[in-house]
Amino acid sequence: MLKSLSLSMVLLGIALPTLAVHAASYDCTRANTAAEIAVCANPSLNRLDEDLAVEYRSVLNRLPPRRADMVRDDQRSWLMARDSCGADVRCLRARYQERLARLNEY
Repeated sequence: MLKSLSLSMVLLGIALPTLAVHAASYDCTRANTAAEIAVCANPSLNRLDEDLAVEYRSVLNRLPPRRADMVRDDQRSWLMARDSCGADVRCLRARYQERLARLNEY
């Protein structure tokens, strides 16, 4: 038990620096939900996260303040839906694709 715990800690220590290499739109060293950790660990989810962040900022920059506030509220709701996926890559991919499609409607 102790040996497997030690091995897990060593592997985590090796994996954390690589998470930073796949930098999502947030600091992967501070990822604390299963969804954030999965996004940092998966290159395709990471790209989706970066694409979404770019599109989100673009939408906010071109909307009037009231509409931008609505998009921010919508983003907070989306983050809760994303986090409900946990580490399920298929679920996360679907949430990201849905959100990108929604942002592209603005």
